[in-house]
Amino acid sequence: MSTSFESMLISRPFKFLIGPEETEIVVHEEAIASQSAAFNTLMRGSMSESTNGLASWKDVDEKTFVRFAQFAYTGDYSVPQMVVINEVVSNQRVDTQPAALDDEPDWSFSSIKKTAKKKGFEHGLAPKETTYTPFKSITYPLLQPRSKFADSCHPAMVKGPRCHIFESLLSHTSLYVLADKWGVKSLKVLTLYKLHENLNMLKLVVEEVPDIVELARYGYSETPHLETGIDDLRELICRYIAANVDMMSKSKAFTDLIEEGGAFVPDLFKHMLPRIR
Repeated sequence: MSTSFESMLISRPFKFLIGPEETEIVVHEEAIASQSAAFNTLMRGSMSESTNGLASWKDVDEKTFVRFAQFAYTGDYSVPQMVVINEVVSNQRVDTQPAALDDEPDWSFSSIKKTAKKKGFEHGLAPKETTYTPFKSITYPLLQPRSKFADSCHPAMVKGPRCHIFESLLSHTSLYVLADKWGVKSLKVLTLYKLHENLNMLKLVVEEVPDIVELARYGYSETPHLETGIDDLRELICRYIAANVDMMSKSKAFTDLIEEGGAFVPDLFKHMLPRIR
């Protein structure tokens, strides 16, 4: 579904009560209703939520809903930085990243001013007329990024005491679960893309294996078992663990996960077969 910013802005306020504490968050109805047919029914159908302009989501935490609302309004969501002890921190994005985003320009104000002077701009705004310039050839500097939240939306790592690894991974998986439940396909695709980016950046060491184990537990507890095939989130998790099984096997947390059994074990085994053959 597509919507205009105007129709979003003038749509009625809709209140969500989020989490066990029932935190009140008010959004524009159009922003959420336009995300899927299920949301449209919830907010504009014959259900009591639509009549009252109020929905209670006690099983969704506040941070997850805030990221979902950010996606509904902007098309993207912010990601917590992972802090790792590794000496080499690489925030290089995977090859599937659109070419336009491969090389990040310097968005600092000083950089913009220098660029403006080189192009003949005074104060970085109006073109400086020295000789006649055809109107179509006049250029103005564009401040980037145009989204206030763009810098926070890319998965990233920084050096320091190890923390926020599971939090960063959970930011994607919890959104995936919400998107899967409510049929927001575009958000599902985005969460898988970002989770893959985050995992690619992580140079897995044994101390970080428990974070991956918790990711697997959460992913399998919150996604459905399919009669044929495998859920996309489950598959991504299994493929990552299979690719890093040597390091995973050094941690008791991983062996405990295997001993728990469940659908995870046969799924992982299927992804391990190519390595065994």
